[in-house]
Amino acid sequence: MTQDKAEQASTRGVHETPDEDYRLLIENQTDLVVKVDPEGRFLFVSPSYCRTFGRSKAELIGRTFMPSVHEDDRAATAAAMAKLLEPPHTCTIEQRALTVDGWRWLAWSDTAVLDPDGTVSAIIGVGRDVTERKEAEIELAAAKRRFELAVEGGEIGLYTASFSPIQMSVDARYLAMLGYAEGELEVDPRTWVDMVHPDDRDRVQDLYERATHGDSDRFEAEYRIRHRDGHWVWIQDRARVYERDAHGLALRIAGTHTDVTRRKVAELKLEYLVDHDELTGLLNRRGVWQTVQRVHAQGLRSGRPCCLAILDLDHFKLVNDAYGHGVGDEVLKWVSEILRREVRQADCLGRWGGEEFVIALPETNEVQARTAIERIRESVAARPLEIKGQEIRVTLSIGFATCHPDEGDPRDVLARADMALYRAKNTGRNRICYDGHESGVYAVSMAVLVQSALQTARILPAFQPIVDLRDRRIVAEESLARIVATDGRILAASSFIDIAEQLGLLHRIDSMLLSATAARLKSSDENASKPLFDFVHLSGDLVRHPDILKTLARELAGVSSAAQGAPSVVLTLSERQITAEMEQVARALAPLLDLGCKIAVSDYGGETSSFRFLIHLPVSFIQLDADLVRLASESERARSILATIQHSARDLGITTIAKQIEDEGTLQRLVELGIDWGSGYLFGPPSDPS
Repeated sequence: MTQDKAEQASTRGVHETPDEDYRLLIENQTDLVVKVDPEGRFLFVSPSYCRTFGRSKAELIGRTFMPSVHEDDRAATAAAMAKLLEPPHTCTIEQRALTVDGWRWLAWSDTAVLDPDGTVSAIIGVGRDVTERKEAEIELAAAKRRFELAVEGGEIGLYTASFSPIQMSVDARYLAMLGYAEGELEVDPRTWVDMVHPDDRDRVQDLYERATHGDSDRFEAEYRIRHRDGHWVWIQDRARVYERDAHGLALRIAGTHTDVTRRKVAELKLEYLVDHDELTGLLNRRGVWQTVQRVHAQGLRSGRPCCLAILDLDHFKLVNDAYGHGVGDEVLKWVSEILRREVRQADCLGRWGGEEFVIALPETNEVQARTAIERIRESVAARPLEIKGQEIRVTLSIGFATCHPDEGDPRDVLARADMALYRAKNTGRNRICYDGHESGVYAVSMAVLVQSALQTARILPAFQPIVDLRDRRIVAEESLARIVATDGRILAASSFIDIAEQLGLLHRIDSMLLSATAARLKSSDENASKPLFDFVHLSGDLVRHPDILKTLARELAGVSSAAQGAPSVVLTLSERQITAEMEQVARALAPLLDLGCKIAVSDYGGETSSFRFLIHLPVSFIQLDADLVRLASESERARSILATIQHSARDLGITTIAKQIEDEGTLQRLVELGIDWGSGYLFGPPSDPS
């Protein structure tokens, strides 16, 4: 071969000098990657191969791999290599090799590299350690051989049964399998059924009834039966009906019991390893992908989105390099336990490969997903791992994406999550990045802002004046939630309340506003200013936290005591948000109502309004639905509805309040209808947050 041909051969298919992405892929690959010439001499070895065999690249290049192969496997390996010389120039081989951990089973997938003349110039091999699987297969084969020997030696329990009269006879070997000596257990069909494992019972009884009622003469099943010591023994039960009555019902049956526990355990282990990672016990890549497909199908049926997240340990290669792969494995198991503990019950978790994990979050939007994932990230980063006196700090970079019901292939969502992970790595690590549609990105960023604002007490009240519509005299004020961003921007409640509700944080916002109102009332008392009615909104979320309401009641009690009277606080309830039973609402509000606080109902006259609050709670104020108020100047029907509400409120001694009044025409109509109070930009904007 000429020099030119040699160069072509070495660069065809797999390049000796890969580009940066390819180099990073190979160097971080856990599988073993090699390139050898037709005589088996190494041309290239991956770092994972060097680590596995405890040899440097310099020690391996130019040498043959065959000396490391177990002598019993060399002939098969040589034969497999010979097949590469003929089309299709691929082969697979499983062989034992002497590694730094002793003899290990490696599964190789080999592909020949051809030069322009079609001659094999090199061989690319990708290997993986399959020792655990091979050992399980060997154990399974051994168990089957033992079974054959047991049959040959007569180590089988025998039984017979008759059904008219009902009798059952078992031999000593049958009883010994279950831990009993002869005479210690009377077996009959009912006793036998009671001893079968509950999870197997219906299946076995169904097969048994088919045989005894004439569907088949043969009965065969594998099931668990309780041993005398309490553990479960796997039994292979084979029987045949050999006598029936005139109606085809079984009269006599004979069968055998064989203990197949060791074989079943080996089979179950093999089944487990198909979908699970042996190191961490989590789902493996195959299991994760099946789960992702199931979650995606569930989203198609429910019409709700799901989210997929990819988590990667930061600087994990440095851990392996500094402490060794044994410690690296302990880190992976430690992180896996945290993930298993922190994921929600409905979420699906698995190891995607190497130091990457995947979480599928069914029926979850991006705001809910980020909250759940952030809790996981914080838990991992919160405390170091101690191994053999070494303190190792671990952090996670996380990328996630939303899978909407109209997306046909979850692979695309995983790809977007992977892109988000890449951004998280490149922007500093130990963080979460989201890849999704524009509204989702906004929702996630707003969720981060709300959580940050709560932590740093940057959610503050602004106060909107409420006036008597007849003379425009200020009679009350309403506290409105505002976020003061770090850059000085002021965000109105409409931009973040829905996000806070999704996060389950409304009760904390309500609590902060009530505390601010209490402080404002105390300041007003100290300044001897006349107290106004202070309207504060209570969400359904806060009603579900009676302990917080009791704490707020104590704060208001101090204000009440200082003012020598009831606090002027009005608790505003939204029927849309508060879905609890009225008795629960009344119990939760009792500490505040006992102090003299009053109740207002918001959005009255809207789509969700009813009379239940007016009947069951001591309501003093009704805040009219804003859409109904806007229609007052243009719709006779709207005015009629408002007049009816006003008439009923006057009969009940309830003050009516119209919100979002913005023009004189609407004001005039409301005055004509007798509406009592109102608020809106016509009377002045809310104050700055304080």
